[in-house]
Amino acid sequence: MAGEILIMIPQYGELNRIYSDFIVSHTFSFDKQKFITNFYKQYNDTKAFEAAILELVLDKQKEQYTLILDSLRAEIEKNMMLYEKYPLLDDEIISRVCYHFADRYNIDIEEQLEITQRLNKPLNEAYNRYDSIGYREHTAEEEKQAEKEYERCKAEYEKEKEELDRLYELQKQARKEAFQYIENCCGDIYKLSFHFMEILAKYIPAAKDKPEELTKPSEPDMQEEAPKEEQHEYFDMELLSHVYTTCVGEQFENISEYDFYACMNLHPGKCKLKIKTREKIRVCYLIFLMGEQLPKLDRENWKKNILKMLDIEENYYKSKYKEPVSDFPSDSNQKFAKEMDAIFR
Repeated sequence: MAGEILIMIPQYGELNRIYSDFIVSHTFSFDKQKFITNFYKQYNDTKAFEAAILELVLDKQKEQYTLILDSLRAEIEKNMMLYEKYPLLDDEIISRVCYHFADRYNIDIEEQLEITQRLNKPLNEAYNRYDSIGYREHTAEEEKQAEKEYERCKAEYEKEKEELDRLYELQKQARKEAFQYIENCCGDIYKLSFHFMEILAKYIPAAKDKPEELTKPSEPDMQEEAPKEEQHEYFDMELLSHVYTTCVGEQFENISEYDFYACMNLHPGKCKLKIKTREKIRVCYLIFLMGEQLPKLDRENWKKNILKMLDIEENYYKSKYKEPVSDFPSDSNQKFAKEMDAIFR
């Protein structure tokens, strides 16, 4: 099982090369999409990943396993950076390469169909001549010639029909294969990489920040001030992924999904979550809904710190958080409440 980690490093490296090639040249292929999908399917079991890490740690000297895990972490960090900083593959690009692969035999089939249809007419004519010869006077030579012509036309037609059937079968297989790989797994791999980084942090220390952090920042980041006991996972990645997709760019300024996860869980980090103009009321409602997912003690601690981080006064929060579900909500508040209901119901 530990050997899987050694295989995983070059696999991540190849994944990063595919991403980098697309960023630079904007070229993509079905084979690359297959690799991305197969990568996710092969490694999406985080329990198996941690078991492999543990086996490696127990089997190797510290210097050896640290070197291996540092190499793996470097590839994972690069993968996450590429996903966060650059526009990668969207569903349209992936669909295009998959449909192109699925339709790869279309031209050959059209040409072969034309050949087969062209041979069908002389075959029918030869059959009719041979079939009707018994209803009129004819010589044995004429019957033999009619049969010979029919057999020739039949063999020629069946040969081309067999080729057409072969192409149809290849088309069927190509379409089946293409639709197995039509899902966009890049976001799933990003989330998976995030979980891998959490697991790796248990076994090897994270790289230390550079000395620039020794200078006191003029505007301290609330996440950095959070007490150590609060630096745990209040919300899992699955929930926050739905919130991120709906709210970032609408209620919050753009931020990476990784940073959003860290901010909402009050983890240390330099990124400060910012509310967009005229969105504070809807963010208050979001905070209320998220707080309801937590035990009471965690809820109060998290709410206090998230309000402070987002620069929301507690009195303002208490007076505004129910507006999206009030008796007479605005259209935008009503729309937001429905979106939140789809996530938190």
